[in-house]
Amino acid sequence: MKLYEADRGQVQRASFTQEERLVHGREVSQQSNVLVFGCSVEGELDTGRLEAALAQLQLRHESVRIVFPEGSHDIALRPADELDFAVLSVEGATAEESWEAARRLVAETAAVPFDLASGPLLRVRCIRVAPAHHLVGFVLDHVIADGESCQILAEDLFALYAANGRTGDGTELPPLPFQFLDFAHSERLFLAGQEREKLLSYWRRKLDGVATVPLSRLRDPARGDGAERRLRVDRFTVDQPLHAGLTHIVRRQRVTLTAVCAAALKVTVRHHRLALGESDGTASDVAIMGSLANRSQSEVRRAVGYFATPCVLRTTFSGEESLAEVAQSESRTIFGALRHQELPHALMARELDPENYGIRYLSATGHGPRYVNFDLTSGGSSWKLRTDGLTVTTVRIARDEVPRGGMRVHIRDSGGSALVELRTDTGEYRAEWAEEFLARYVSVLRRFAADPGTRVAEAVGR
Repeated sequence: MKLYEADRGQVQRASFTQEERLVHGREVSQQSNVLVFGCSVEGELDTGRLEAALAQLQLRHESVRIVFPEGSHDIALRPADELDFAVLSVEGATAEESWEAARRLVAETAAVPFDLASGPLLRVRCIRVAPAHHLVGFVLDHVIADGESCQILAEDLFALYAANGRTGDGTELPPLPFQFLDFAHSERLFLAGQEREKLLSYWRRKLDGVATVPLSRLRDPARGDGAERRLRVDRFTVDQPLHAGLTHIVRRQRVTLTAVCAAALKVTVRHHRLALGESDGTASDVAIMGSLANRSQSEVRRAVGYFATPCVLRTTFSGEESLAEVAQSESRTIFGALRHQELPHALMARELDPENYGIRYLSATGHGPRYVNFDLTSGGSSWKLRTDGLTVTTVRIARDEVPRGGMRVHIRDSGGSALVELRTDTGEYRAEWAEEFLARYVSVLRRFAADPGTRVAEAVGR
């Protein structure tokens, strides 16, 4: 897709992904529509200079100034100097209590619904924990940014902060060749031509017989109706020996760790479907939801915006295949999705499966479909930078974010170890069910590392 600069003098339309939210989820308030992260800042932080850097950040990345006027699918931009920024302080009996209080303040900020029509859709809270320790919390509506944008925002904010200390104007950052508005404009031009049908044809064949939001068909038979919908998180640490074993298999089989982990998840899903009485044929056709960065153009690698798109990863295998064969098949599925990621899932659903267009937003009311989300992120859960006498480390902010579809498997790969996180909706799955599911998933990962030639039917049993 070639990038073209959008005419800022003309009305700018939302991207296809943003448009789906505006059509079906404009008034939907749920934590899965919000991105939240924090930065632990150690050192003498000048909060006035930080506020000035934030204004420069908003000037640099116009996506964080986006709003969507009521009754339209157009984009408007707020002034760069209008900030939702506050400096707060907390006190606790111990440093740990103060830190937890600061994180709760950020989580509470995230719980306040955004107004997509008036904004602002970015909130920044600078919370003093100790004289030389602050938590800078970022809260964004997902409609203006994706996960990759979060790290860019943090890096650029503190780069601007440091540059202001040297030059006073933050001019040390290189200019951005294209912004998200240029990407959204170029995407509509690109998908107005023959490329649209080529991409639709691929996904039409790939998803034949499967919805664009594919049902997991997982069920906890012991879960009664009316159970409270809350977030449950179960975790497992892939230690160095197991991680090394999986890495060895990845190299030997010429696949990726993402493919191995996704394949293991599908083997686990198949096992649970068989236990619910499904035939081998239907249980072995497994489709889950993933996410693609959709930043294939180098010119937008440092841009902030909602570039990422959900995708469907569908693989069919039998109990007679080996785990290695399933991983190889999963690798082909993932690379196929990557080669065709320029068709956003929103447009795919609207054109191929209109009944499911926008259906993911129903999960906020508990009436959405049950499906499985899968993600693997590299680099662990945090990054660190040292600048201008400060040590900045990203930190996670805990929230009661019930996963869309009822289940999410997120793996954070640190290079020598990994954290497997199973996030489930307690309204759908009991604690015992979630614990068993995670245990079976881990057992499949262990079998992958020990003997990738193991038959699928033997990896978890029937």
